[in-house]
Amino acid sequence: MNDKIINVVIADDNRFFCDALKDSLQFHKEINILKTLTSLNQVIAYTKTNFFDVLILDINFNGESSLDYIEEIKQDKDFKIIILTTLNTNIFKNKALKNKHINAFVGKDSELIKFKEIIISTYYSKMENKITLKNKVNIDDLSFTKRKIEVLQSLYKFSNMKEEELSKKLNISVSCLKTHKRELFEITNTKNTPELIKFGIQNRIIVS
Repeated sequence: MNDKIINVVIADDNRFFCDALKDSLQFHKEINILKTLTSLNQVIAYTKTNFFDVLILDINFNGESSLDYIEEIKQDKDFKIIILTTLNTNIFKNKALKNKHINAFVGKDSELIKFKEIIISTYYSKMENKITLKNKVNIDDLSFTKRKIEVLQSLYKFSNMKEEELSKKLNISVSCLKTHKRELFEITNTKNTPELIKFGIQNRIIVS
């Protein structure tokens, strides 16, 4: 059994998500969150002068793609990179996994309770053994976890419920429900719940 504590850096332009992910991981004795960063400039500056084991990196930073800065971020340092993003399409996945410096590609809509194992397995895996999260539902170029599909269907089925009631129904926190909704809006390019439900009906995720 490995006793090493894995030092992790989280980089995402959404401060709320950084804090939520940090809170979900900091209770695991195998993982130490060293830093959270919210801009690409911060990421590049931090990796130049600090040593750590794993970088959890979002793709979209205020319209800029971190995939275009991987060489600057990685440099010659010996840390693993996990891409964690809502942009979970084949285009971004293929571009990420073709990059020799990226070790894993995971959708933000995965269950955070499993993310500890992903971090540990990524850290101890060889560079060429890249990891992708399974158990996805693909619709055209978009990819959803079964949990995201469940949330979307529940927004329609229990449309009369308040967020507090629906979160209890789904056995998740209100903040987690809000995160799911926000990420569904991003994935489907919708602006509100009615548009999201319309998308679900048109793509046969929801049977009305």
